[in-house]
Amino acid sequence: MKLVLIEADEMKRVLLDNNLGTPKTCQRLSNGAYGTTYKVTVKEPERPQLIVQLRFHGDVLSMNALQDYIRATVSQGLPVPRTYPIKSCDRSDGLQLQVTEFVPGTMANGIFKHLSIQDGIPIARQMARAFAALWELPVFKLNDAIGEAVASILDKPDSDGKLVIKVGPVRQDGVGGLFDSVSNFLRAWILHRFEKLEAQQGIDEYKAMLLPSIRSFVQTKLESRLPKGLDEIPVVLMHADLGLHNVLVSESPLFEIAAVIDWEFVSCLPFLWVVPRLIEPILREDLGDEKGAPLEAVQLLREVFWNEIPAWRDIMASQEEQTFLEWYEFGLYMKANPYMNFNAPVEERMAFRERNISTVRCFLDVWGPEGSSL
Repeated sequence: MKLVLIEADEMKRVLLDNNLGTPKTCQRLSNGAYGTTYKVTVKEPERPQLIVQLRFHGDVLSMNALQDYIRATVSQGLPVPRTYPIKSCDRSDGLQLQVTEFVPGTMANGIFKHLSIQDGIPIARQMARAFAALWELPVFKLNDAIGEAVASILDKPDSDGKLVIKVGPVRQDGVGGLFDSVSNFLRAWILHRFEKLEAQQGIDEYKAMLLPSIRSFVQTKLESRLPKGLDEIPVVLMHADLGLHNVLVSESPLFEIAAVIDWEFVSCLPFLWVVPRLIEPILREDLGDEKGAPLEAVQLLREVFWNEIPAWRDIMASQEEQTFLEWYEFGLYMKANPYMNFNAPVEERMAFRERNISTVRCFLDVWGPEGSSL
């Protein structure tokens, strides 16, 4: 893949044309999957340091609108960088430019994987408050659907700068959409993951073990077993990549969240989508160190996280939420990945997929037999 850069002349033009200063230094920080990031200082001493990003995905105008609205609306729990609108964020190659303030700090994922469980407790509490602040953000949805969110500020008299969300197809997972109900979203998710499973190479022994049972369920029982009573589940706004790799923490106060960054993928999704996709990886892998932490330590982090946001903890405990979680995780873990050591014994390769196997088997044991339904 060719590296896409912002040349010095373009950087200077962007800053000068938008009254952001004269570039003094320009340091490329990263060449990520979603963009190329630069830290820029300017010659004018009163001007702030900047982050200039070349975005491969996302809608910069939508990202700016959402970040500005969060800064104006959320008093604590969800700090985001200030944005600087530019006259034209579109480039001739179809990519977009975003300019935000530089926030001092360190990426949280590089710090907390080396800390003890006890040292991880404060960040677990802060992450809980950050998630809840976004879920509770007051927005106006133009269409009541499940899908990717495009944000704008309602610019009308007496609108009080309300954030307007238009929901479109989900690009991140390739599921498509729009979806007018949680049940329809789950159906599309299961079928999408089944298609991916059948096409996956390098997992022959896994397919031999589970694919016939999965295929039988999907082709003959999916429609009759699909839960119908899930549409009371809250559909909330999600930063669909809100992990510790997109969280900056400060050095003083120590390990306090300084900013949540990279808002390319924001969606309106069923509330518990976030548990297996974002929250559990933070608790098990980033804070809990999945390979070494005892189960009771990871459970302690879960309790700390959810007790910080008791209203959402109580919603999660409902039968409908737990049913959604069972079905979503069935789709998530249905497709296994190849084990990179292709010469490893079969037992080692299958141990690598232990979570996939146990999740799929447990789901089929509960939902596969005749008469199983919500």
